[in-house]
Amino acid sequence: MVTDDYRDKRFLIVDDFESFQLILKRLLHSLNAKNIDTAVNATKALALCEENQYDVIFCDFDLGKGQNGLQLMEELRHKNLLGSGTIFIIVTADSSRDAVIGSLEYKPDAYMNKPISSAELQARLIKSLKQKNELSDISKAIDLKKFDVAIQLCDQMISNNSRHKSWCLKTKGQLLIDLKKWKEAEALFKEVLDNRPLFWAQLGYADVLAATDRHKDALIAYQLAYQENSSSLEAYEGAARMLINLGNPQEAQKILEEISHISSRSVSRQKLLADVSKINGDFDTAAKASRKVVRLAENSIHKSAENELELADNLTEAALHSNDKKQVKAYAKEALSTLHQTHKENSDLDIKLQSKLIESRAYTSIDENEKAQKSLEVAEARLKKSGSIANLKTQLELVKSYLQTGHKDKANSLLAQLADEYKDNPEISQKLDRITDEPVSSIGKKEVVKVNKEGIQMFEAGNYLEAVQCFLRATKNFPRHIGIRLNIIQALIFQMKKTGLTNEIIQQCHQHFNIVKGISKDHPQYKRYVSIGNTLKTLTKTSKAG
Repeated sequence: MVTDDYRDKRFLIVDDFESFQLILKRLLHSLNAKNIDTAVNATKALALCEENQYDVIFCDFDLGKGQNGLQLMEELRHKNLLGSGTIFIIVTADSSRDAVIGSLEYKPDAYMNKPISSAELQARLIKSLKQKNELSDISKAIDLKKFDVAIQLCDQMISNNSRHKSWCLKTKGQLLIDLKKWKEAEALFKEVLDNRPLFWAQLGYADVLAATDRHKDALIAYQLAYQENSSSLEAYEGAARMLINLGNPQEAQKILEEISHISSRSVSRQKLLADVSKINGDFDTAAKASRKVVRLAENSIHKSAENELELADNLTEAALHSNDKKQVKAYAKEALSTLHQTHKENSDLDIKLQSKLIESRAYTSIDENEKAQKSLEVAEARLKKSGSIANLKTQLELVKSYLQTGHKDKANSLLAQLADEYKDNPEISQKLDRITDEPVSSIGKKEVVKVNKEGIQMFEAGNYLEAVQCFLRATKNFPRHIGIRLNIIQALIFQMKKTGLTNEIIQQCHQHFNIVKGISKDHPQYKRYVSIGNTLKTLTKTSKAG
């Protein structure tokens, strides 16, 4: 039966085909809807949402040029133009797995495939509007950031055994997480799981364990979550993050690559894949993931010059660590092209400085040392002329460029200055330690001593794989530390002596060795580096011969 309630509802249809707009308008008119606006693209839809509050938005996934439907929904949320009382429905003719799962990741209120029938439309509207209406008090409290009130209202509905009890429990759990009330959140999720193994409770429980640094337990919880729901990329991503923390970045990378094949629409996931690939010495994959970040961020709230600079930096790292001369040139060419465009399109001084500094390293990768020095000098001159202090990111890029272009004294001087300036800031101290082959912060130095002591004890006891895990955990904070990388390779070599050669482990050894490739002859680890390199060459030949 058609309800008259739609007379008071305001609808927005966003679709680049006017023919579909007309079809959907007719269907809505048949349900007595009166207030219906239309938009052919995201720009017009955004303008309409700035002027009006809609009860229901129907949005096509593919809107032609510019933003797609998911990016529009994300921007509306970001600008607080999509209240919790609004129903946002993705409508698409694309039923591919990537489109479906990618859309559901953005959590629209509903997802409908074209063509839409009148009966299907009415059923979906009745269900969605009824739920929105019955939960409106909670939604309004959340919109107003009155979270304690929202939790109290959830508790009332839970106590009354409302048919929305599950929704209220889930919402309360998320609010407790947002408020960092970990004990209360954990208790809620455990109580739900004791009664019934609901996926959302398992995922929430895993998130609490992860947030409270119980990484092993969190990993198990995330694994249980994706076993319960194999389409939940959040659970797989959570497991990958825990694997990184537990010293297994290789397995983390495998998971992230696998789920990227299922849905490649997440900017944050591609950034994580790039980061973990660098930890593993897989600079090719890091560059590939960064390309996706730039492409996915285009037209979205995630678009930024920082994405392009990160891409150029990862391309430069790939060039510096590649043994394929043709590939080195290709990476460097792409990096330089990206930097030229970024420099041209941005007026911000720090962005321009960073682009020049990364440019100097890109030229170094193809042995154009004069151009590398010139780019570095241009950056130094601009910084001096500006009379301002560069931001931290620019100073870190300056350190990296000093190191890459042979100005070790300048690099060490700036590092010492930054280490002293930020000695009471653990987060920034960690950033300093990540760009050097030896930690410069007192916290980092103590951590490396501790890791080496633990790892060496495991190694001497013959527990080589445990030693590898210990050292790998340290690569998250010290990705360029030469001693730790050589320790990993040495432990892997001894493991192969114990259990036999495998191509997979030999490949891992080469990836770690590639990260420390080209260390100077005056480095304290140089003799060890040469010795381990020779051993690795011998094992590689033996493996190929076998």
